[in-house]
Amino acid sequence: MIKSLVVFLLFLPAVFAQLPGFGGIKDKLDDSKRKAAPVTDRAQRAVDTFTPWTPEEEQQVGRAAAEKLVAVFGMVQNAALEKYVNLTGGAVAQFASRDLPWRFGILNTNIVGAFALPGGYVFITRGSLSGMTNEAQLAGALGHEIEHASARHLEEEIRSRKTSAWATEEAMARTHRGPAELKSRANALVKDLLSTALSRSKENDADDQGSRMAAKAGYAQNGLLQFLTVAAASNADPKNRRFFGQLLATHPPFEERIARLGKLGSTRGKTLEGRFRSALGR
Repeated sequence: MIKSLVVFLLFLPAVFAQLPGFGGIKDKLDDSKRKAAPVTDRAQRAVDTFTPWTPEEEQQVGRAAAEKLVAVFGMVQNAALEKYVNLTGGAVAQFASRDLPWRFGILNTNIVGAFALPGGYVFITRGSLSGMTNEAQLAGALGHEIEHASARHLEEEIRSRKTSAWATEEAMARTHRGPAELKSRANALVKDLLSTALSRSKENDADDQGSRMAAKAGYAQNGLLQFLTVAAASNADPKNRRFFGQLLATHPPFEERIARLGKLGSTRGKTLEGRFRSALGR
């Protein structure tokens, strides 16, 4: 019976064409299919847009976005300093909730900031390092970004925004895969990175978990708090606001974050001022 039903369905278009008066019905059915297709495509794109990346996709998108971010700001060409930042970040990242192939880089800009991209790509700026005075501050700042990447905060945030640049590109990329589409997705992701406000809960989580990870690695837990104090001063600089104002505006107020971190308690742990100064050639 099932075989007969399959054969009937296969020959259904021919039956419609041969029986008098049924040709119009077939045309109407075909027309309905054509009209329904865009809706179906949009629905499928919506499903695809809100489907988390596979580990492979996360790495591909993260790498492409990292290349875009480096193209925008450039990288500090100092192998010893890059190694130092990677060793510090790696010491903190061992306590992250996910095991990713962590990679840390230094963006060549005076702007004070740090970024986390999918797949374990974490960047801190030359301006951030210049404003720091010890390794615990670096560990805290990197810990904050490590938590963002580990918890997939950026991915979750932009998936929830239908109007984000990335959501539009992601929907297209699910049906058209290739180098050009990956580049478009990366460009959109970086655009959202610089303009998307993460929720207060995600920022608080990154502050708390980043500080705790740094403490587990043996650093003073107030390193991130001290770095935020530096960032708050930078935010008051009109030049910094002009070049990076949108990013700074997307975070909760520095004063609020500093007050919260001040309640975490213990400041025990290493600060390693001497090692930090040596690494930066001071």
